[in-house]
Amino acid sequence: MKTFKIIPHADSTAHSLFGNPNPTVRRPINDRKAVLHPDDVSCTRRLKETLTARDLMRICVATLRPEDSIEHAARVMSETDSGAIAVVDSSGLLLGIITDRDITVKLIARGSSIAHAQVSDCMTSAVFACSADSSLESCVSAMSWHQVRRMPIVDDEYKVIGTISQRDLARYLCEHPEKLERRAMADILLTLAA
Repeated sequence: MKTFKIIPHADSTAHSLFGNPNPTVRRPINDRKAVLHPDDVSCTRRLKETLTARDLMRICVATLRPEDSIEHAARVMSETDSGAIAVVDSSGLLLGIITDRDITVKLIARGSSIAHAQVSDCMTSAVFACSADSSLESCVSAMSWHQVRRMPIVDDEYKVIGTISQRDLARYLCEHPEKLERRAMADILLTLAA
């Protein structure tokens, strides 16, 4: 069973890099240790109750369009206290994600004109998402596998309905330690740190 979805209409690079159904180890980035494929991560079987992405996700309160200005994107991030906003098309389908780091590294550090920049100039279009009905373990594994801090949560039509971040997971672990065995909690935190 696949634990994550590759958005079929997203950038074709996503399929070529991560669409292989039988990878065993993802190539390390920035000298990080290689991480196991989500199917091989065993941090999850010790939850005392089955949690899904829907149980933990933050409801999507804002999305952006590729043609929106960077100034508007930064304003939305500030207003929603979010470092990442989903980028969608006119029908709400997930196209990508833009983070505060994307704006900083891809635009400001390169000296691009912010006044004329659009979301499409720096958004990440090789996007990955989890289904709302995915288990918490699947989400943690997929975040580790793709080495992302935030994972969009989509419905069956690939429309964004929320996000899960490392912060959300850490908060849940701290607020509900009784719902996890200590070892499971440590495994989840180690998986996120990989």
